[in-house]
Amino acid sequence: METLTDFRGSMFRMCFLLLVGGWMVLGPAYRQVFDGKSEWFPRWVMFHGFGRNVCDVRFYRFDEAADGSTVQTPLDRFEVLDKRRDWATNKSLVRMSSKADVEKVGSRLCRALGPGADVRALARCGSRDHWKGKLNFSIELCKKQKFNRRIRPRILR
Repeated sequence: METLTDFRGSMFRMCFLLLVGGWMVLGPAYRQVFDGKSEWFPRWVMFHGFGRNVCDVRFYRFDEAADGSTVQTPLDRFEVLDKRRDWATNKSLVRMSSKADVEKVGSRLCRALGPGADVRALARCGSRDHWKGKLNFSIELCKKQKFNRRIRPRILR
């Protein structure tokens, strides 16, 4: 009698394991291969949300050539600011996560290059679905006025 109980217990465990394992393995196939809409089955997502709030930024210096044309020169922000490519000490230079962060680094580059510099950035930031363009070459970062929240404009009546 004891062997029959052991057999039933092991059969129950095996059936339970097959049921749960099948749900884990075949559930994502139901949602993604067969376009199933049920929330009871998990969907297979790799790196969900990874890459959001990370910007791909390239800085350029614009100079006028002798013939009047504009010349773009790529800038290495670490060389211009004389900083190491180190995450621990230069987080603001290594990872920019918004348009405001890109503009802050651009203003630092402008100060380092001196007056009359024309620094522009090409920046795109990751979102849930695709890259979103944040800055193109139309905005001169050295001429951008800082916005001070403490000073409020006077409202004329």
